[in-house]
Amino acid sequence: MAAKKAPPRRNTDVIRCEKCGEEYSVTYKRCPFCDERPGRSYPAVGGKRASGNRPNPLQVGGLIVTLVLIIAAAVIVFKYVSPFLFGDKTTQGNASVSTSQSVNSSDTGSGENSEPQVTVNSLTLSRTDFTLRAGESYQLIATVDPEDAKVSWSSGDTSVATVDEYGNVTNVYTGSDKVKIVITAAAGDKSATCDVYCNGDGTGTGTTTNPDTTTPSTGQSLAPNSEAVITGASGGLNIRSGPGTDYESKASTTDGATVIVLEDAGNGWTKIKYAIGGGNFDEGYVMSSYLQAK
Repeated sequence: MAAKKAPPRRNTDVIRCEKCGEEYSVTYKRCPFCDERPGRSYPAVGGKRASGNRPNPLQVGGLIVTLVLIIAAAVIVFKYVSPFLFGDKTTQGNASVSTSQSVNSSDTGSGENSEPQVTVNSLTLSRTDFTLRAGESYQLIATVDPEDAKVSWSSGDTSVATVDEYGNVTNVYTGSDKVKIVITAAAGDKSATCDVYCNGDGTGTGTTTNPDTTTPSTGQSLAPNSEAVITGASGGLNIRSGPGTDYESKASTTDGATVIVLEDAGNGWTKIKYAIGGGNFDEGYVMSSYLQAK
């Protein structure tokens, strides 16, 4: 028995896609090959579906993987090669920060061994000058604001007089004359000084080697009502209300000034008359060793 042949396909049962040229059943509302609706006009194409119209998923995936690998390689190269080309800025930056922190720490005195800085408002001494006999001591009192500020003491010449941490000044001079030195008290950025006149005990040889601190001893006899010149007082000389450093200072005179000798007040002091301006005069006392006959 002869096999039955399939009925010939009717062209009305299929539609040729005007976009891709493929034929598909009329039962589809869209082209199963390119998803195009029927009825749109496109240039005529071949009978088979063009291979370039739909991208291959494997090719797309391969392209993505290739791009990822290229980017990863670029990052790795930049990370490990750039320090050799441009220098390690991160390390340099860290070093700069560390150095800056060290400087700031030093500047602010925040180290473990540093003492806190105290702002000192004022510093004064109980005396501005006094005289010491050979081997004699005297304590200077420093008044400082604030009271807890630390005061340090120093002597202008320790071979003449010494001073301890409590302001005790001791005459250690062994010369045969009288010498002036300066005792300094310091606290914070403030300081105060006191002139100390030290009489030697005569056990040493010669006098002090510092001419700036030596008070001349002329040995001259100054006649009453005669003129005398102040000498050896390069830093100024106090004229006191009585014959001694315990008396208050009335005025100050300078080296080379002329005064009138009134009388010998004893104990190394002389009563003088000095000009105060406008043709007026006043009387006071100075150490005889600063006077030289004119």
